[in-house]
Amino acid sequence: MTVETISLGEKHSQFDDVWSPKRIARLDNYELKLAKGEGAFAWHSHVEEDELFLVTQGILRIEIEGQDSIILGPGELCVIPKGVRHRPVTQTETVHILLIEKAGVTNTGDNPDSDLTQTIEDL
Repeated sequence: MTVETISLGEKHSQFDDVWSPKRIARLDNYELKLAKGEGAFAWHSHVEEDELFLVTQGILRIEIEGQDSIILGPGELCVIPKGVRHRPVTQTETVHILLIEKAGVTNTGDNPDSDLTQTIEDL
């Protein structure tokens, strides 16, 4: 197996579609995914999995049911605990996000009817 450097900027430059995560690496039973966001994502929760958001470019507001929204800028992250309904909303034109999730997690969680659900592609 070859160990290699992964450039988040270079990987983000390889796609333009929004709210469509791309898998860039695996870590044990976790997947590291990149996404670009524009506008608002669907309200959802992940019943059995936590979700980590790390913003690398732009400003992201995450609306959270039952509490004030949180704002993430470049280099900031948060973990959304399993079962917490949330909705990412961009505050700048395009936001670059690194997601860390258990393998097999669907980006829309308990909202399978959302047209934002995407099949994960590898970069």
